[in-house]
Amino acid sequence: MATPTPGKPGAPQVVATPPVSTPFSSNHHLAFSPHGPRSVVPSPQQVKKSPANSNTLYGYPSGGGHPSTSSFGVGYDSPSAAMALGGVPGLAELGLDGMGAVGMPRADEDERKRKLGVVMEILQANKGRLSEAGMERLARRVGLECLWEAHMGSGGSTRTLIIAGSALALDIDFSNNVVTKVALQFPESSEAVTKHTEKAGDILLRDLQFGPDESPLTKMLDRFAANLERLAALDKLSVIPGLNCHEAIAGICESLEKLHLWEVERLKEQADMAGKDNAFIERTAMCTKSGKPVMHTRDRLGLSVDYWQDKRRVTGKVSKLGEEKTWSLLVECAPLPALVFPPLRVSQNWISADIQKANPPMDSMFLDGPVLDWLEPENTLLPSTEVTKPDGMEGIDQPTSQKVPEVMFVAKFDPPLIVPMGLAMQIYNSTSAGFDMYHPSTFDGLMFPHGLNEAAEPSETRTIRRETDVSVFDRNGEKTLKIHNTTLLIDKIDYGRTLTDLPFSHPRQLVEMLPALRQYAFLSTVLQKSFGAGSRPVSKPEGSPAKSKKDQFMDFMASTEDLEKRAFSMDVHLTTQPLLKLRLNFLFKKELIDVVFEIKLNGVVEVVSQTLWDEEKNPGGAKGLKVADLGRMLEITEDLGIWVEYVKRRLEA
Repeated sequence: MATPTPGKPGAPQVVATPPVSTPFSSNHHLAFSPHGPRSVVPSPQQVKKSPANSNTLYGYPSGGGHPSTSSFGVGYDSPSAAMALGGVPGLAELGLDGMGAVGMPRADEDERKRKLGVVMEILQANKGRLSEAGMERLARRVGLECLWEAHMGSGGSTRTLIIAGSALALDIDFSNNVVTKVALQFPESSEAVTKHTEKAGDILLRDLQFGPDESPLTKMLDRFAANLERLAALDKLSVIPGLNCHEAIAGICESLEKLHLWEVERLKEQADMAGKDNAFIERTAMCTKSGKPVMHTRDRLGLSVDYWQDKRRVTGKVSKLGEEKTWSLLVECAPLPALVFPPLRVSQNWISADIQKANPPMDSMFLDGPVLDWLEPENTLLPSTEVTKPDGMEGIDQPTSQKVPEVMFVAKFDPPLIVPMGLAMQIYNSTSAGFDMYHPSTFDGLMFPHGLNEAAEPSETRTIRRETDVSVFDRNGEKTLKIHNTTLLIDKIDYGRTLTDLPFSHPRQLVEMLPALRQYAFLSTVLQKSFGAGSRPVSKPEGSPAKSKKDQFMDFMASTEDLEKRAFSMDVHLTTQPLLKLRLNFLFKKELIDVVFEIKLNGVVEVVSQTLWDEEKNPGGAKGLKVADLGRMLEITEDLGIWVEYVKRRLEA
């Protein structure tokens, strides 16, 4: 800043305009850039000689922008000058002004970057509303190119938005900001990819159609944006013509589809599947064998390997796929963080055409089930970016070698699955993925997060009490609701981990972990029915005075007839190590019943012990009910309350 020179007495003091960065100046470091240089602060001598007083800030009175009090035009010639010197109020509080109060240093650079990052996350979370301009902004935000084409027809003028990437092309027809048609193409892909494009286009069109309560002012692009981001992520990782990530995922789908069809045909040959429809047999193969691969399903683009479904053993209309909650592994691609993990390979031959090994090795004789003939495809190689200039061939670049793609396969758990820490370590080790041992949480704490007033000490036994309404059917088929007070007791604390995503290099690794995943998918379903969101805290009588322990004991020793008239009570003990077990205790016919279930691989339930009847006197069961029926009934109901009411009705008949 230029220092004012003395002039004639009474002459106005002239203050030079400070240098300010503008979009048209030669200095391209903007004042608000977190990466730009620190703002220039005038020296104390300059401040002393400037016309500023106690009511001004570097010559700017705090006029609040009113024409009569505004400082613009007094001392400085533009708002940019005030902004460059931190004279705009409000920015200092946000930490984005480049300078704090007078004489104070600027906020820490990392803190400013953090605040800018928070603002960007808030802006990115909003995908916008459905319109021509909103669709174009969304496509450009995910890194795809856009081009508009206008058409004239009998129905009026329409515009087509062409969204293009390196391996995909998406055409969206608009008529007055209303989407009329969506066409998805993969011009550089094989038939394994293109045969699913019509189904993918239908999903995208449904994402853009108006619902019953939607209008152009309320229709959001969230669902469509999620699918477009998946397409853009694969397109960004592709290196055409060497690597097509869409083909890599379609190749896994082709191999797993061959395996699934082979397993379905083998199930049809079993005697227990006689008379079952194809939907039930396919669901059985999905929940007990190698899963079911599905491309573009449940309004989501991409490959899903379904491995479990709620109410899988229920036949009839409610057993149709898609109507019940389905547990899946979503196969995607991700950047390879380091060359310590195997990169992806593009192939449709991950398993042989015969599926099963003709001559399995001797060490596999004790395995349960057939020995699958998995293959190891060749590595996918890309031309190296490094070039050489051989002697005598100046100006001619030749690749020196080839390199593997810096992309890997990733399986995302949908929904995320909570498993014990030991099982999580085995799963990560099976794919050679790194495992983070820090920040451990208890298994029950992940399954049922602690409340605000609940201690979260992992060394203490935890008790959860909930109340549910259980449907009870009498002999005439009439339905009534009965209140169940159920207590979950965690006798032995175990650490756990929530599985969200897992890198892998071969589909065999996914198939081998499915039996263990089904154990805890089934456990999660059973526990959520009695202690999850559908339950409520145990109700207490209003106005009842607090009772002493002696009075509580006397109430407990009251007649069982009175206990039967009140809400049914049951204790559930959960043990995850060394075996996954559920132990039930409840009163039945004035006796304390004890039943122990073991949840085995593939969600198979086996009764370890029970006191409903004396097995020595009635080894074949009681009143037509066998021990095996107890486990099979829990597999069917997937509900402890319904199970106990069913057993009571059968034994009381």
